[in-house]
Amino acid sequence: MTIGVGFKCSDGIVLCADNQITWLGSHKNYECKLYPHRQHEWSTVFTFAGNPNLMKSFNDKFDETMKMMKAPFMVSGIRDVIETVLSFFDVLKDNPTDLCLLCAICVSAEKDFRLFKTEGYTIHEVAGYDYVGIGDSSLLRYLGQLLTSPSEQRPYGYIVRQGAILGSYLVLKAKTHIDGCGGDTDTWILRPSGQLEVKSGGEVYRTEQTMLKLEMLVKKVASCFFDKRVTDEELATTLDFLIAVVKDEHFEFRIPAN
Repeated sequence: MTIGVGFKCSDGIVLCADNQITWLGSHKNYECKLYPHRQHEWSTVFTFAGNPNLMKSFNDKFDETMKMMKAPFMVSGIRDVIETVLSFFDVLKDNPTDLCLLCAICVSAEKDFRLFKTEGYTIHEVAGYDYVGIGDSSLLRYLGQLLTSPSEQRPYGYIVRQGAILGSYLVLKAKTHIDGCGGDTDTWILRPSGQLEVKSGGEVYRTEQTMLKLEMLVKKVASCFFDKRVTDEELATTLDFLIAVVKDEHFEFRIPAN
C-alpha cells in the first residue's frame, strides 16, 4: 500500500508520500517513493501507488524518452511523454491500479507548472488537491473535503507552505489508520523556477506533532460539549485554551517561509 498526496499551489507543487513498501504476503521495506528528473529547461517529480517494480520501469523509460525530446519544452509535451510511456505497459490494460501516478511538471522558461494524476493509461490535470493509493479511501476523501475545500478567503488556493502542512497531516492519518501505509513521510516542493525543496525529516515530524496536538484539543472540546456533567465554565476554559493554541499555530503557519 502507498499514500501519495499532491497540492497544486499558487507558488509551486507539493508532493508527500509515506516510505513503506509492503509486499503482499511477504515483507516490507522502506524507501523514498518520490522520483525527480531535473534539466535546465524543465523538471518533474513523480510519486506513485501500485507495483514498485512497474514504477521503477516507468521511471527509467520516461528518462530515456525525455532524452530524445528536443527544445522547446512545454508542459503539454511532457504530459504526452508520460501518456506514451504508460502505453508501453500492457499489464495496465486489465489492471489500471497497478500503477497510479501524481506528476508534478515545471517548464521554467514558460513559467508553467502543473500537477497531473494518472490511473492506468488515463491522465488528467489536478486543479488543487488529489491523492493516489489505498483504493477509494473514505478517510482521505472525508479529510480532503474537510480541509481543502475552497473558500472566499482562499480563492486562489494554498501557498506551498500550507500545502506541505496539510499534505504531511493527510499522509500521517493514512499511516495511522490504513494497513500497509507507514514509515516516515517525504515532503517535496517543486517551484515554478524548477528548484526542488526537500523538507527535512525533523521539520515534517514537528508538523505532524503540531497537528496531532490540535487534533487532541479538538477532541477534548468535543467530549466536553457532549458531556452534560461539564459546566459552562469548564467548557469555556477548554474552548479558550483551544482558541489560544490555534491562534499561535496559525500565526506561525501563515507566514510564508521565503
